[in-house]
Formats: sequence, C-alpha cells, structure tokens
Amino acid sequence: MAKAKKKRNKAHEKPQQNKEGKDLEKMTAQVLAPEIKSFKVKLPIRLAVIVLSVLALSWFFEGWRQINKGFTLSHILVFVSGTLITAVLLWLQGFWIYLEEKYKGTLRKKIEHFEKLEQSWFKKGN
Repeated sequence: MAKAKKKRNKAHEKPQQNKEGKDLEKMTAQVLAPEIKSFKVKLPIRLAVIVLSVLALSWFFEGWRQINKGFTLSHILVFVSGTLITAVLLWLQGFWIYLEEKYKGTLRKKIEHFEKLEQSWFKKGN
C-alpha cells in the first residue's frame, strides 16, 4: 500500500522549475541539443564557388583539347587539375543544397556521408 502511494505521489509531482517557471528538464535538453532552424550560404560565397566551378570546368576542356593535340605533362596537369577542382566544387555545392533541403524539411533521401560531415561540422561549432 505504501508503494502505491509513493508511485501516485510521483505521478502527481510537478517537474522542477526555475525562477521564471520554465521546466528544467526541457531547458537542459535544449541547451545540450540546440536546434538549427535554417542553413544559408551567403550569396558572395555562392557566386565565388560558381565562378571557380566554371573556371575549373574550362580547364578540364582546355586540358582535353591540349591532350588531343599533344601528350605532355603540362597538358595532363591542366586536365587533371580541372577535373579534380570541378568535382570538389560540385560536391561542395551538393552538400550545401543537401543541408538547405534538410533544414527546410523537404529532404527526400538521406545521404549518410553528408550526415556524418554535418555532425562533425556542427560539433566543432563552425
């Protein structure tokens, strides 16, 4: 009988509250896991990455044209650097789009690599 009273008393207890009357348990959860409601990349950064992508893509085609004319080390370097830089910048833009869609709530498919990268990014506080 005494155990039943203790359980009943705990069920009817109010949660601990601070001076403002806010629930301490909810506040702790909010402090430990802050919600990020939006993710936006600033326009100048976006434009710079797009311009660099176009430049890198032009290096790719120029390297391809040079390799067709003659096979030298400089031609290969232009082609490979254009390919790598284009791939990295497209991946970066894809990551930005993924985060924007996720925070808007319109994400259709989760990509595990981007999820891990996002966790490590926000864990560092960037």
